[in-house]
Amino acid sequence: MMLIIRPFRGIIYNKDKVKDLSKVTAPPFDVISPYEQGRYYQSHPYNIIRIILGEEKEDDNEKENKYTRAARYLKEWKDKGILKKEETPSIYVYEQEYFLEERKITRRGFVALMKLEDFNSGVIFPHEQVFPKPQKDRFNLMQNCLANLSAVFSLYRDPLCKVDEHLKEGEPLFELEDEKGVKHRLSAIRDKDTITKIAKLMRDKKILIADGHHRYSTFLKLKEKLKRNSSLKEGWDYGMMYFLNAESGAANILPVHRLIGSFTSEQLSQFKSRIEQLFQIKVLPFTSENSSYQLRYMLQQINLDDKFTLGMYQGDGAYYLLSLKETEKVSSGEVASAIVDNLIKRITRKEQLERGREIDFTPYSDRAVSLVKKRKYQVAFFLKPICLEEIEKVAFSGRVMPSKSSYFYPKLLTGLVMRDITDEI
Repeated sequence: MMLIIRPFRGIIYNKDKVKDLSKVTAPPFDVISPYEQGRYYQSHPYNIIRIILGEEKEDDNEKENKYTRAARYLKEWKDKGILKKEETPSIYVYEQEYFLEERKITRRGFVALMKLEDFNSGVIFPHEQVFPKPQKDRFNLMQNCLANLSAVFSLYRDPLCKVDEHLKEGEPLFELEDEKGVKHRLSAIRDKDTITKIAKLMRDKKILIADGHHRYSTFLKLKEKLKRNSSLKEGWDYGMMYFLNAESGAANILPVHRLIGSFTSEQLSQFKSRIEQLFQIKVLPFTSENSSYQLRYMLQQINLDDKFTLGMYQGDGAYYLLSLKETEKVSSGEVASAIVDNLIKRITRKEQLERGREIDFTPYSDRAVSLVKKRKYQVAFFLKPICLEEIEKVAFSGRVMPSKSSYFYPKLLTGLVMRDITDEI
């Protein structure tokens, strides 16, 4: 099997109709909180949020719901010229400029179509579990819109950076700065010879999914359904992907801290008892004056120690360093996220917790502390960021980590470029 990529006619916002693209784009659907969803709704009547994460209404039914409304918005916006389909099939260069730990980084990858391959093909590899509920949600959306609304973020290795050399040749389309200060630039490579060279260089690459596991699984599911429709062109066999060279130094991974809530009093008692059984515990008491210092100290210790050390906060006057006991390491799993997830599953006796009530995720430690202080959640677990080599080791051996084990930063904006599945390739 080899990797096959193709250019496509992107669907983009019409700059003559929408002057400020920062008002109509949004992060990926799965990192948008209910509050942020409402804010994006208010920011602009043509914000992409109305399509990727529509509001649910009490009188929704099979014929009228957030998915049918998304398809209607997409059609209406194209009819009005708010969105337009490009004339020339292109590969889109996507550049992001941002600061991380006071270091300025420029990340440059490209968006193209990839011929969809199963996970046993040896071409593409997942690294996280997927769950039925979000996959069903994305399937309903994609099936109604017949469009790839956001690219799956993937990584490949090209030590000589031969592909990167061709990504400097695009025609500029958009430039904007988002609310986090990240600058986003999109350009289009239209030259057929350059596109052919990029496609040829990519043929032997192994692809690792960084972000978008549910979307890629949805691509595969929709492919199986659409290939039975003889009226559609070859496009159903391809999905929109963002490709980044992992050798670029811009595959930045933040930690994914876990927030747990809705424990009953009995479960909370079991939880505390289980923590004492599994971990050696170091208490880091704090006052209002030294709380920030103790939080930084705890995070430093987690990063310095091995993968079996976690941090914890329960809303009291202390942080806790938890070091897994030697007797527990063999059965704990390879990553800290698995340790936490297995612990919670054992106590709640649930395979999947409801996000936003029983569990949530954040890469920001101060936000985790704040949510526990406000009693929105009962416990915060602090994890060290996982390294890319560890992800590759798991993925290329055919295994997966728990969902939300990694947080690639920054996220790709949704709304910069989209793709019509029914287009001919």
